[in-house]
Amino acid sequence: MTAAEHPSPAQLQLLKELDDLHVAPEAVLDTLHAFAATRTHLAPLGFEPAARAAHDAAKATVLDPDALNSLASTVWEGVHALGAAMATSPVAVSPQTARRLQAAENIWRSIDKEFGMLTSIQVAELLGSRKPNRSIASTLRSEGSIVGVMRANSYRFPGFQFDAEKGAVVPVMPKLIALARENGRSDEDLVFWLTSPSSFFHEQDRPVDHLGEEDRVLAAAKDQFEGTW
Repeated sequence: MTAAEHPSPAQLQLLKELDDLHVAPEAVLDTLHAFAATRTHLAPLGFEPAARAAHDAAKATVLDPDALNSLASTVWEGVHALGAAMATSPVAVSPQTARRLQAAENIWRSIDKEFGMLTSIQVAELLGSRKPNRSIASTLRSEGSIVGVMRANSYRFPGFQFDAEKGAVVPVMPKLIALARENGRSDEDLVFWLTSPSSFFHEQDRPVDHLGEEDRVLAAAKDQFEGTW
């Protein structure tokens, strides 16, 4: 898949920061080209190592020029798509609300790309049902054993909460769900927290990367959900 189809979280963050600073992606691309030109002019004079280092550092800090061009196209396509969606709304949507909605959508797409957002039938199949049907996932969600989020008029279930090898739900999930709901947090809140960096873990790992460490994840969840009220 291309960068335009699935921008990385780092790329999305870069675009947000550029937008906040009112800096066009093309301006950053021009800067990269300037670095490249500087490298070309300095190389014959014996400054190739330093020029190359500066240029490579700039690319590493920002983005590869091709990726930035591709990402810029993605942003403009997203703007047009969002504008069309907003045009169908009977009420005015503020820019702040539109930003939040698009940011949330980007997160869901990132989760889908990394873990999969399973349908009810896929959940049943993963759990080993001989005759897959939608009721299995629905029952588990209602019982608080798994989380489900509404996507495209139906529930989808993040894949990280299942152990595909064992054909079972990751044991810590029901406890995390119970803790979140006891503190008035939605399933969406829990999913966002699980997939976001946390200072509770070394090097700000994501809780989702430690689901096998039940005690640590539950302690982090309590710190997050009970300690912020």
